[in-house]
Amino acid sequence: MKKGQAMHKKNNVVIFSLWIIVQLLIVGTNCQGAPDWPLEVSIQCRPGTYWWAPGSAFDHASIDWNLEQLKAGGIGTVHIIPIYGAKGYEDQYIQYLSPEWMAMLDYVVKKAEQMDMLVDMTTGTGWCFGGPDLPPAYRDTVVRWQGVEKGIAYAAGMNVKRPAPGGEGPMLNPYSPDAMQYYLQRFTSAFEQSGSRKPRAQYHDSFEYKGDWTMDMLEQFKRRRGYDLERHLVTFFGSTTDTNRDMKARMKYDYRRTISDLHLESIELWTQWAHEQGMITRNEAHGSPSQLLDVYAAADIPETEMFGAPEFEVAGFRRDPQFCRAGDSNPLVMKMASSAAHVAHRPGAQLVGSESFTWLREHWHGTLGQIKLSSDLFFLAGINHLLYHGSCYSAKDAAWPGWFFYASTKADWRNSIWHDIQYLNDYITRCQSMLQAGEPGNDLLVYWPIHDYWMNAEGMAQKMTVHGDGWITGQSLGRFGIMLQEEGYSFDFVSDRMLETLTFSDGRIQAVGGWYRAIVIPACQYMPAETMEQLAKLANDGATVIFEEALPGDVPGLDGLAQQRAQFAAGKSAIQSKAIISKTVCETLAESGIMAEPMIKAGLHCIRRRIDGDTWYFIANHSADTFDQWIGLANPVKSVICYDPMTGQSGALAVRQRNRQSQVYLQLESGESTLIRGSNSKVTVAGWKYRQTAGQPVTLAGNWKIEFVEGGPTLPQTYHSESLVSWTEADDPATDAFAGTARYTLSFEMPATRADDWMLDLGDVRESARIRVNSQDAGALVALPFRMPIGKLLHPGTNTLEVEVTNLTANRIRALEKSGADWKIMRDANIVNVNYQKFDPASWPLELSGLLGPVQLVPAQYHQP
Repeated sequence: MKKGQAMHKKNNVVIFSLWIIVQLLIVGTNCQGAPDWPLEVSIQCRPGTYWWAPGSAFDHASIDWNLEQLKAGGIGTVHIIPIYGAKGYEDQYIQYLSPEWMAMLDYVVKKAEQMDMLVDMTTGTGWCFGGPDLPPAYRDTVVRWQGVEKGIAYAAGMNVKRPAPGGEGPMLNPYSPDAMQYYLQRFTSAFEQSGSRKPRAQYHDSFEYKGDWTMDMLEQFKRRRGYDLERHLVTFFGSTTDTNRDMKARMKYDYRRTISDLHLESIELWTQWAHEQGMITRNEAHGSPSQLLDVYAAADIPETEMFGAPEFEVAGFRRDPQFCRAGDSNPLVMKMASSAAHVAHRPGAQLVGSESFTWLREHWHGTLGQIKLSSDLFFLAGINHLLYHGSCYSAKDAAWPGWFFYASTKADWRNSIWHDIQYLNDYITRCQSMLQAGEPGNDLLVYWPIHDYWMNAEGMAQKMTVHGDGWITGQSLGRFGIMLQEEGYSFDFVSDRMLETLTFSDGRIQAVGGWYRAIVIPACQYMPAETMEQLAKLANDGATVIFEEALPGDVPGLDGLAQQRAQFAAGKSAIQSKAIISKTVCETLAESGIMAEPMIKAGLHCIRRRIDGDTWYFIANHSADTFDQWIGLANPVKSVICYDPMTGQSGALAVRQRNRQSQVYLQLESGESTLIRGSNSKVTVAGWKYRQTAGQPVTLAGNWKIEFVEGGPTLPQTYHSESLVSWTEADDPATDAFAGTARYTLSFEMPATRADDWMLDLGDVRESARIRVNSQDAGALVALPFRMPIGKLLHPGTNTLEVEVTNLTANRIRALEKSGADWKIMRDANIVNVNYQKFDPASWPLELSGLLGPVQLVPAQYHQP
């Protein structure tokens, strides 16, 4: 090569390289900021999944295949739950905790470690704890009063639900620490004898035990409460009268406190055992009759759940009532788990799990968009470690749709929504990276006056479930919590036990997990003397302590009543002049300098974290309208950076100071959510690109090419259409049964309208979409709103738009059922519908599928607020 040619080539390379750099800078600017995510993203930031193991019928090839598919979809943690098996695979079932089972566990953990994944396991099969060879004294037990002459009798409680081979048997008594000690010996022995690798965590499912007693209850009661309940059984179990009501209520209180203590000690023993074995614990305390905050806090990862289909006002949101059940998504119930972590767990160890999306829709009807909005509800309640409910381990050779669990959202690769789930899981991961960092940013501690609830002469154990929330909504705590939420105040719940750990210094109420500005006590009648004394101490030290309406009037229970009342009176006297008593608590908080978040009353929802001196917000717009305005922040800031968790894009938001308040200009369409970081220092990052509509939308019309590219049972034929309607209306009958992805292609001319940018609005999408413009990836849309900027990818003249749309699996299941195929092969709870009735997919209507539009280009211009 001649020297001149070589120099010319070198110059061309340099010019080309500079061009690439310039293009990257342009794209970086158009992407509204630096591409690097500002927070650490660990394995635990990625969503996990419940991984049911039918019959424990593991084999190495299928394990590899399952884990590889889950990892590719963005899953970080698999939670092994052995359950009943699939028909036809009986010879492959493995007995729970047998040497063969432990060897398979070892293989799963090793494989997951190699793939940078985590493994958890239930300490048992199905749910709840229990199994074979459990002595009668340690079994779930119900007490029965037979009258004065016969006294009390005992009845069996529950058996393990949906057990796997080797896990069948009665449930454990949840109020017996001795039973827990006995039960765990089986697991200790299995690990010691096998030498198996340990999973990250052991798990205890929601409290579904039936029992309300232990065989040694009278002995435990006497030791803990100081008097002999056996002498008062007639009053305790008998009918309530005006003369014995208070005495009976106090004895019932002492009983409820006793079973609460016993269950808490059992969970503490389980956690201690796990730590000794080199593992941590995840626990769902809800459903138990215990002080939920303390039982949640006794595990390393408190875990809540959401059941059914929440409703949203988001524009375009479809609830599909025929395929839904009522949603159990009370944020106050979910905040019990997050409060336990925020108050009692140290920063850096405040993971809060969730059993997520259970029965979100009828089988194979749940969409990524619905999952996204439900994820937002968890995040707003302080949940930061979502686990799908869930995925089912399936043999690699099992015919489609493989093995399945009867109550799941089916987050696996046999469900068509898996095609685009990575984009949603990236969103969840980015959100959780913020929600797992730093410490809680809530201002208030709200005391839970559980003693009013326990001081009830009627009934026995009062179980507090997510499916029936009367235990909170029917109490002052629920009314008070709703009021604070609606006014925009951020808070965590606190128990009597947690109050004992609080201190006050440097103007802050310091908990193990972070600091708070005030303690507020909803109106209540009863409070333990020790709690009143602790509140008096905190108030005397300078803490802001606010009682709603009045100080409590009495102590609960019968144990040492006279002494407790004297101690209580002394505490009330000590706090009388230090605490604030208010009938308008929110006004009192404002007068104390504790500001509510203005964005709440403006229609947004948010939660805060304090990270390295900055205040971070997760903000969601679940209203029907676009939010496009200045909004105040409760805490002063000098700069605010916006991070879009769906795309990873970022930029500095406009900030101003008005009336001693920092205000930020925020744009969020209906259904959108974002992260913002407020700082007291100036930032130098690129500004966020605010857009506003700059003209009439242009509908993209013409001859659409629809080509089926992935899915089954067969790929329908390619066809063309001038109109966008469901592909089930195509002439090819194969489209009625198809679940998968079709590519829509259209050539169009660049509009003559001048604009700074163009927004692509896909209209009605069933159900997710990947977009390419002129052969360049534009990204994916998996949830409302189905809009994105594409101006940087357009050019004058003819342009080409490709939209790959993925539908639901429901139509394929419908066709499979209509074919008469024997595909429902699970041995127990083979499959039921969303209301636990007969499952009949043959009666389902065809689900609309594909790109329904209208597809429009909306001209936009950049503007500065």
